[in-house]
Amino acid sequence: MFRAISDFMTGAMVFLVWGVVAIGSLYWLWIAIQLGSFLMFVLGVFPITTLFLAMPVGAWSLLFGVPDWVVNVFG
Repeated sequence: MFRAISDFMTGAMVFLVWGVVAIGSLYWLWIAIQLGSFLMFVLGVFPITTLFLAMPVGAWSLLFGVPDWVVNVFG
């Protein structure tokens, strides 16, 4: 019984983390539109940079606020 609960909680946490990361990618694109940065938008759509840049930074921005370096580089 404990194993089933543990497996369920692990799956729920993985789903939650990937959900936040996926929404973070969309938030990255929204920030790009708000800043008016075409380069930032392109980096958010290109697959490699989406995985390693837009998703984690977008999730961070969604939870803790947009980092200053993002505004300085793309704004």
